[in-house]
Amino acid sequence: MTSDLAAQAPNHLIFKEWQGENFRTVNQFYRRQKHKGSASGDERVFMIEDDEQIIAAVRLVPYDGFYWLRSLYVEQSRQGHRLGSQLLAFVHSNTQLPIYCFPYLHLDHFYQQAGYDFIYEDEMPQSIHQLYTRYNRKGPGILAMAKFSDK
Repeated sequence: MTSDLAAQAPNHLIFKEWQGENFRTVNQFYRRQKHKGSASGDERVFMIEDDEQIIAAVRLVPYDGFYWLRSLYVEQSRQGHRLGSQLLAFVHSNTQLPIYCFPYLHLDHFYQQAGYDFIYEDEMPQSIHQLYTRYNRKGPGILAMAKFSDK
């Protein structure tokens, strides 16, 4: 089931927010991208479809007054066409809460262009700080960034 947030782009791409309990289609997309995680529970999942096939997706995990952005993937054959940037812009236009993310170092410019700022550990809510600490223990190479609503 998709929400009424669907929008038709001029190039026939469809931007949607997935809603419902069955994330099978979204998770099949993630598996095709070789991603181990999966959407579940009360997450918000935004996607781009072309010819009824998901070509990009991102998950927002809700926390107390903010979201944690995870699993932004664009189908490999579609990368380099600004689809990730367009998907984030769609997310931002439909989300008013702050969004935190932990991108890999090589993605800093991508997220900065999307309006995310680097943040220090003492600027994070406690729950997101605990996640960041856990992820950072797996090895260096991630950043802490946040986007606060423009609205």
